Amino acid sequence: MKKFFNILCILFFASFALLPLSAQSEDGGIVEVTQNEGAGNSSGGMASSKTLVVDDAGLLSPSQAEALQQKLASVSARYNCDVVLVTKADIAGTNVTAYADDYFDNNSYGQGSENEGILFLITMAEREWAISTSGHDTITIFSDWRQNQISGKMIPFLKSGDYAGAFNAYAQSCEYYLSRGLPSDETLTNEENGYAGEREEKGPLDPVWGFISGLIGLISSWLGTSAKRSKYRTVFEKTTAAGYERLAASSGNNADRFVRTFTTRTARPTERTVSSGYSHSSTHTSSSGHTHGGSHGSF
Repeated sequence: MKKFFNILCILFFASFALLPLSAQSEDGGIVEVTQNEGAGNSSGGMASSKTLVVDDAGLLSPSQAEALQQKLASVSARYNCDVVLVTKADIAGTNVTAYADDYFDNNSYGQGSENEGILFLITMAEREWAISTSGHDTITIFSDWRQNQISGKMIPFLKSGDYAGAFNAYAQSCEYYLSRGLPSDETLTNEENGYAGEREEKGPLDPVWGFISGLIGLISSWLGTSAKRSKYRTVFEKTTAAGYERLAASSGNNADRFVRTFTTRTARPTERTVSSGYSHSSTHTSSSGHTHGGSHGSF
């Protein structure tokens, strides 16, 4: 009788445990959140309908340009930030930063009320490039340090003439930093100081390998310190002072004499000046009066 009662109790509690599963099956399972792939821009258009790859210099094949357009359109729609690439044969000696800013503004790029977006411009005659960022979130996400990382990945491709490789590196880098979201001041500071937040999450170390690693470390340390200790065993105990008497007699008179003094002066480093509100991003104003972040260089 007692055994039968125990079985009934087990079945009773098991039925409660299965209730959430039955409720889930009736409701259709876990609810998925669908992301808006057609986020509107400030002018009311669709992000995916914009021409985000403007290859006026003809550096890409039609298939490469189309694939890159689709990639940038997907990233732009997902993160509500226009990611734009522009190539020019020449810009007639115009300042490359000003040209990039004006191209962004004059072609209605940017999403949201603050025209969030980033543009990479390359001009072949001048062999120069420029990054232009717009909107508070985008300027903050693409800090000066992060822009330097992006250009650093692209320049080797640009120098070798692999423009498709350079532009794909640009698209991947933009997607990566946008996916991390709006960074904290601490995150940006850590990146600038060499503690980039790209560490992978790792599971616990296997106990066996942990023990083996610790044992190897102990043995290596013991062998290393033993070898060093043997080199410094030059002092031995003596029962008489005969040796010290000869040493004192031959040493003569010793004295310290002050010879000269000198002073070394080092200039105190000045802090980098940036606009208020963007503590890790240098900003400037375009000819149309809009605030942009950005950087530039040559290849």
